[in-house]
Amino acid sequence: MKKLLSISAAVLFFGLQGVQAQNCDAYEIKLNQLVQKKGYTEAYPVLQEALEKCPGKKVNYYIFGETILDELAQNAASDAERQKYAQEIVNLLQKRIAAFPNDKPAYWKGEIINYELTNNLKPKKEIYEEYKNLFNASENAEKLSTSTVLNYFTTALELLNEGELQFDEALKVYFKTKEVTEKNIELRSVEYGKLAEKLDSLQTVDPNKKLTKAEEQTMANAQAAKDSFLEIQDSMEGILSQYTTCDNIAPMYVKEFEAKKEDMDWIISSYQELASKECYDTPIMDALDKQYAYLWKLKNPQATETASPQAKAGAGPGSAYAEGARAFSRKDYKTAISKFQDALNDASGSKKGDIAYYIAVSYSKTGNLGNAVNWAKKAASYKPGYGAPYELIASIFGSNANSCGSSTYQKLTAYWVAADFANKACAVDSRSCGRAKKMASSYNAHGPSLEMSFQQGKKKGDRVSVSCFGGASTVVR
Repeated sequence: MKKLLSISAAVLFFGLQGVQAQNCDAYEIKLNQLVQKKGYTEAYPVLQEALEKCPGKKVNYYIFGETILDELAQNAASDAERQKYAQEIVNLLQKRIAAFPNDKPAYWKGEIINYELTNNLKPKKEIYEEYKNLFNASENAEKLSTSTVLNYFTTALELLNEGELQFDEALKVYFKTKEVTEKNIELRSVEYGKLAEKLDSLQTVDPNKKLTKAEEQTMANAQAAKDSFLEIQDSMEGILSQYTTCDNIAPMYVKEFEAKKEDMDWIISSYQELASKECYDTPIMDALDKQYAYLWKLKNPQATETASPQAKAGAGPGSAYAEGARAFSRKDYKTAISKFQDALNDASGSKKGDIAYYIAVSYSKTGNLGNAVNWAKKAASYKPGYGAPYELIASIFGSNANSCGSSTYQKLTAYWVAADFANKACAVDSRSCGRAKKMASSYNAHGPSLEMSFQQGKKKGDRVSVSCFGGASTVVR
């Protein structure tokens, strides 16, 4: 009998579970239908019931819920009603983070603060502190939305203008949001660039080849996200560019140096902030560099080197990269090449692309164009989605076409190669497009005519090669 009761209880339990799952699915379907027909008022009680009876079951509850509550807030009859719905959005997103803790928590925390800001749910200074904690604590700052990055920056500026924030703290916000913006641009550039390179390889074999629909969508999303962060970057630089020159910011670090010179973290962050503005020739950077070496030696008395592996991998004090950058800025390209090559051994990821590009530029400045092209190609391979290396290669072929072959036709063909590389710069990196399109148009105009190609036994679409600067091939046009 007990066994029969146990079986009956189990059947009842699993039956109820099945009914609940069906009900949870029904809520999801109903919410979707109401959102599709913009029945937000009708959807509101359905959302409340779904969240009460099926908490944490469906991520779509939170997706639909944010849309429903946001629309109700925007169409509220009074400020009090608008703030009520805005607070409900905040509560909803907090529940989302609790229910789905691995689903971009930093992103959703940022969205919560954004709603608090735009709907005046908290004092501005308190909201600023929330942004500050999020940016300083998050290991996934690159996963924040463009709105979160821009709102943190503008909130700091507003508090600065209202006398609630000191300029040096506002400057820290600028450097932090600048860093996050650049990381986002880089991540999206790499994502886009890898697929652009794949498409280019496919179409080299067959011009009609395409990426898959999923790859095309990924590429479009990466481009859109990158463009959004580029707009933010331009906006931030436009607002603060006159205040963040080396002449303006260096004195701030000089002023703090004596009080903070024993703080290794401050030494490193200050150096990197100045490095991000390329202030390598300022005396304070030299002082930071020497103080870093002194502190590091105190902590590592048995070591023969004066920099840690971590510092050597980036633009920190004591790094080969920093020494290379200083040599580059004073046009000592031979030393720059040597130091950048040392830095390359300690770098990883897309940072290798930046370093290889500087090596390429340094070689081009010394007139060693073959090595310049070679290193530019390495830079492009290390950092997909980076247009600058292709622009450099295009300019080398275009400006030195007379070095490409013995016949007039061979020399003019180099202009087509230059145009190809300029077009590739635009294809992988929207930041390069403005310049690259003009370059490609100019180089194509200097290429051989169809009549000249015919005289060489070539027709449109045939491949031709040039042997200069490591060699390249192109198509008759």
